[in-house]
Amino acid sequence: MSADAHIHHVNVNVDDLEAAIPFYRDVLGLPLDPTPDQGMASQFFRINDRQQIHMNVLADARAYRGHFCLEVPDFEGVFRRAKAAGAIDIDPWGRVRALPNGKMQMFVRDPHGNLIEVASAPGAQIDPQLFEDELVEPKRGVYRLEPGAKVGEHVTD
Repeated sequence: MSADAHIHHVNVNVDDLEAAIPFYRDVLGLPLDPTPDQGMASQFFRINDRQQIHMNVLADARAYRGHFCLEVPDFEGVFRRAKAAGAIDIDPWGRVRALPNGKMQMFVRDPHGNLIEVASAPGAQIDPQLFEDELVEPKRGVYRLEPGAKVGEHVTD
């Protein structure tokens, strides 16, 4: 595979486009991108100059732990907006946390049940007060699962 290979887009299926657009645009901070007529309700979002999210109104099953990750320049801003929207989901992968490498990690659910990991950009400065929030793990670490763990079972470090 070429070193230039990259993910062009991630497809997300939703039940209601009018409810989904404000979440991806206003909570996650992704700008709308021109969207071709696909014969169904859809909206594209720009991640950067090479990547998009393609959103379609299609009935589909939602994974519990399956997700895609967005690295954002303003982690704390997304945290505040996601918390205000009630979108932070600590059940599948644990509380918001600083990973051993210092990057921040949280998981949010869009209004349709799709899980999204949000990570801080490398070297992002995080206000120490963030770690006082009940949704944030106070010490660095990773979320761990015991082998064979079922939904809802976990061990955190």
